[in-house]
Amino acid sequence: MLTNFRLNMLNREAASPRYKSSEIIKNMDIKRGDIIADIGTGGGYFTFKFSIEVGMDGKVYALDTNQKSLDFVNNKSQQEVFDNIKTVKVSENGIYLPEKVDTIFLRNVFHHLPQQDEYFKNMGKFLKNDGKIVVIDYKNKGFCFTGIFGHYTSEQNVMDIMERAGFFVGEKLDFLPEQSFIIFKK
Repeated sequence: MLTNFRLNMLNREAASPRYKSSEIIKNMDIKRGDIIADIGTGGGYFTFKFSIEVGMDGKVYALDTNQKSLDFVNNKSQQEVFDNIKTVKVSENGIYLPEKVDTIFLRNVFHHLPQQDEYFKNMGKFLKNDGKIVVIDYKNKGFCFTGIFGHYTSEQNVMDIMERAGFFVGEKLDFLPEQSFIIFKK
């Protein structure tokens, strides 16, 4: 169950130097005016960071299956006057966006998705021709929370699924100690 307390905790965790959010954003090569979809926005930590990066000429879609997450992001957007964020409720089986985007971002979400091949095949229609999909997911570290409860996807499995869905590896980065970071292109 996601409460405001839990969503704030997720944001604090994402902001921790351990998870290197500034490096993640720097390596995504975000431009002013870009349109980004943050799938599984949770508390919106990256949504708000992306909002600043793309500026008022850009837009960020915060997507989640949980309405409480979207309400939390909407409330914070209104309180802190983030006018370029739009929330979109999605199902775990796929997304909908009102326009094509430059970047689709998924952090620690990939392992939650059922029917991943179909999910990403359908996602391609919302990505601009020169767009990218950024997938960050936990590595299997064995006897720990992520390993025991299956909250990870192996890097090879991510690459295989994305290839079947019609994407290729544009770049693999290895600065995250607990997660893989792969940028895919059409």
